[in-house]
Amino acid sequence: MDALTRSPYVRAFDEFLYKPAYFLLIGFLTIIANFFGAELFTYTCFTVILLYLCFLGRDLLPIIPMAVCAYIAPSRANNPGRNTQSVFSMENGGIYLIILAVLMVAALVYRLIRDPELGQKAFWKTKRKLLPGMLVLCGAYLLSGLGTEQLTKVAGRNIVFALLQCAAIVALYFILTGTVKWDKAPKAYLAWTGMCVGYVLLAELIFIFLRYNIIQNGVIQRTHIYSGWGHYNNIGALLAIMIPFPFFLTGKGKYTSFFYFSGALFLGGLLFTCSRGSILCGVIAYLASYVISLLHSRHARANAVIHIVTVLVLVCIVVLFRERLYRLFQALLDRKFDPAQRIQGYIAGWKQFLSAPVFGSTFYPVDFDLYQWSSSAAFTSFFPARWHNTVIQLLASCGIVGLLAYGYHRIQTLMLFLKPFSSKKLFPLVSMLTLLLTSLLDCHFFNVGPVLFYSMMLAFVEKRLDQ
Repeated sequence: MDALTRSPYVRAFDEFLYKPAYFLLIGFLTIIANFFGAELFTYTCFTVILLYLCFLGRDLLPIIPMAVCAYIAPSRANNPGRNTQSVFSMENGGIYLIILAVLMVAALVYRLIRDPELGQKAFWKTKRKLLPGMLVLCGAYLLSGLGTEQLTKVAGRNIVFALLQCAAIVALYFILTGTVKWDKAPKAYLAWTGMCVGYVLLAELIFIFLRYNIIQNGVIQRTHIYSGWGHYNNIGALLAIMIPFPFFLTGKGKYTSFFYFSGALFLGGLLFTCSRGSILCGVIAYLASYVISLLHSRHARANAVIHIVTVLVLVCIVVLFRERLYRLFQALLDRKFDPAQRIQGYIAGWKQFLSAPVFGSTFYPVDFDLYQWSSSAAFTSFFPARWHNTVIQLLASCGIVGLLAYGYHRIQTLMLFLKPFSSKKLFPLVSMLTLLLTSLLDCHFFNVGPVLFYSMMLAFVEKRLDQ
């Protein structure tokens, strides 16, 4: 293996994994899976890349874009929440996917055993600032519903769901903090990941609009907007979370206009998801990121033409096409931001908390029929309906213990971003705050995909941007 790592071909491929072209490859493979139902092909390619990283690669930093893109790769036809015979079912591909997972875990274990610099004792001794808060939060998840009658009914499912939440928060943070040569990691790597994910989401959204007749009689039918991994709210929230990252890249290089254009595209795509909460938070994230880029980059401020043209284009679009835009978004505008249904759920969640204030009443609602998008009984029997608000979710599911544990974790994360202060950390901070804000209107902090990215982002900020 040591001889192979010195091969010029291996070195060339290793360099490729840290350049923007690698993100194009990962994005292309993700789009192939999403458009054509080629999930098994894409996941096989991802597995091969991970095996290379574990056996021959410099470190495991390149798993960051793969992990997020693996989550958003599933095609509409293979949505497990709508199709019980999807590629994720045991008889249609599930066993093969388990084999791939076993191979990846075995390769990771091999790397940890073989590599004295990143593995062995060095891996376990790596300093991880956020680990105490994460473990406390996981402990609260695992104690969910303790002592309640509800727990006796759903104990098995509740513990598995809690473990899934724990893995989403801790696993990639724990692995990446110890298996990356952070002094060599490009500081823009997380930003390029955000660019990659944002453009993949835009491509998926365009495909959905063109393929599935989303605009009918000039009006967007938002209930028809869904892919293999989530519907309009999920797409909207993840796209909003990616908005700050193009602005991270505006400080250097000759292509500042491209990154400002990308940020505007992400915002435009977000509008077409018709996800009200995500649009509200995404607009805030866009404005905050734009201002930060101007304040902390002389190079960005020097491109006054870009900013003037951006404003003029937006104004012209609104003025020239205001009637068509109103009709296009009529369903969204007519509903405005009516929170009536959410409030009914919040009241029910609060009542569930009062019935078991210490440890909550499990992640599964007791006496309230919360809305679930999925129509698959097998899917909904495992993934509980959630309360569409992080605070209510924690109180109803984990009680005061859960809320206190979350508060401890949140204090640790905010301290990470603010001490020591760095303008480079402001963009991922805006991204994290976007996740947290959208989670006050929906259940994104308890969805696996956004939290996987959140976990990796925290590892990157702590080990690379905090230096």
